[in-house]
Amino acid sequence: MAGGGWKGALGTVTLTVAMAGLVGCSGGGGHPTVTRSASASVAKAAAVEGITPAMLKKALLTRVNGVAAAAPVSTGKYASVAQASQGKQGAVQVTPKTCTVAATQGFNPTVLAGAPAAAVTFHVASNGVSEVLVVSSDKSAATALAGQIPTGCTHYKEKVDGKTVAYGITEQTVTGVGKQAKALNVRAVGGAASDNLWSLIYRGAGFIGMVTVIGPNASEEAVQELGQQAYAFAAKTLA
Repeated sequence: MAGGGWKGALGTVTLTVAMAGLVGCSGGGGHPTVTRSASASVAKAAAVEGITPAMLKKALLTRVNGVAAAAPVSTGKYASVAQASQGKQGAVQVTPKTCTVAATQGFNPTVLAGAPAAAVTFHVASNGVSEVLVVSSDKSAATALAGQIPTGCTHYKEKVDGKTVAYGITEQTVTGVGKQAKALNVRAVGGAASDNLWSLIYRGAGFIGMVTVIGPNASEEAVQELGQQAYAFAAKTLA
């Protein structure tokens, strides 16, 4: 089925606050408020790459393992979509503070803050899945993906509602998905399998995509398979 994806063994997961922030533009709820001026800015930015927000929306997967999206697609500027999503998760204190971006984005989001974006989430059995697409030039995409986990951030702590959890992050280059890709794994130290997170971030022609899986079935193999399918559908739709 067009827009469907991933036949892997996924299992609805209620994302923990600490891990949910790592989904980035998960769009798991309300849509960000966009003023007319902001909408014009988004449209102008999209015109540069020839990709509109409506096109991004159509390029997202519509089903994962036969399961439809958990909520309507979120669209807007990347920074707004991400903020709206993360804002619903509650206050998260990251230690060291310099690791906040590494812990909540997985890549350098600065150059993409004003770019048009679209995001969708799925609940598949015991796992949470999200996909985000962002309009980006090759130069901006390369800059966004060039960054690495800062020194001292491979291990960090998050405090949410008085509870502190330690996490470890690893990343690696991935081939065979788009023009460039990398995978990010975040795992709670001594935590349950349900806290495991894998993200795959890639760049295509005029856009960046990211798929994230959180839950007991999250794995490098699973996120790469999902990423390949997401990229193939997005590239075909946005061509």
